[in-house]
Amino acid sequence: MNKNKVAPSYDDAYFEVERPSPLSDTRIEQFQLDVLNGNLDKDITNAVYDNFKIEAERWIMSSPFNTLTGLDTFSRKDIIIGCTQFIDNMYMQQAVQYLTGDYRYHSRLGLGTASEVGKLRAGVPLVIAMPFPSIGAPHPQMKEILDECLEKSVPVHIDGAWITCCRDVEFDFSHPAIKSVGISLSKGLGLGWNRVGLRWTRETQTDAITIMNDFNMNLRAPVMIALHFIRNFVPDYLWTTHGERYYKVCKDFNLIPTKSIYLALKDNHPVGVSPLIRYLENAFL
Repeated sequence: MNKNKVAPSYDDAYFEVERPSPLSDTRIEQFQLDVLNGNLDKDITNAVYDNFKIEAERWIMSSPFNTLTGLDTFSRKDIIIGCTQFIDNMYMQQAVQYLTGDYRYHSRLGLGTASEVGKLRAGVPLVIAMPFPSIGAPHPQMKEILDECLEKSVPVHIDGAWITCCRDVEFDFSHPAIKSVGISLSKGLGLGWNRVGLRWTRETQTDAITIMNDFNMNLRAPVMIALHFIRNFVPDYLWTTHGERYYKVCKDFNLIPTKSIYLALKDNHPVGVSPLIRYLENAFL
């Protein structure tokens, strides 16, 4: 079972600097045990795929803390193995650029090109996380980035891995520069061990993801497990349950809150606070 680290004491020594871990909690971990013990809907027919596409989109879009619009302007919706597959699929097809400060996976792959706002390469697809991981919020120049991409014919692909663990995000995906959007459930439901999500594309083009979806090649188990979670946890569950603890940690340690439940800023650098939120959770159980 995947358990997040719980700080043994309420101390800034337990800030996570190098690799902040997404937040989980006792209830989520209990549902992991339930899944391992087989306590979920055991439908393994192809119906689980359609059910997931419908229910996951509804779960994401019914967020009480975020205002997300424009996904209805996309023509196709596919299941993805989290946003990592969403990113990998693009690297399989062409050169890609990303912004400095984005998801470290890009630099670890060593296949793309780091770019800066105002200096984006014309015609080269841009993958950008929204919210942006180094600040736990949408990039402050998001509008300028999208307008620059439209002017330079740069297709934009939105990596929405963090959307489900954020609040107060208002974003319209209908901007014409945006060609696809991937949103994972991992961060919002403690499902990093069961990566799954959805990709919306403005135009249908054959690639590894469309083929897996068209021929029902996606693994059923991750989809079944994700359905079990979204049917039992409300949208924005982590904020509803732990929001007060998050803000207490930020206040007690003089941190700047972000829009992400497990990330705060210390001296303008991101630090993970999941272990301290878990400490407070355990202290009041």
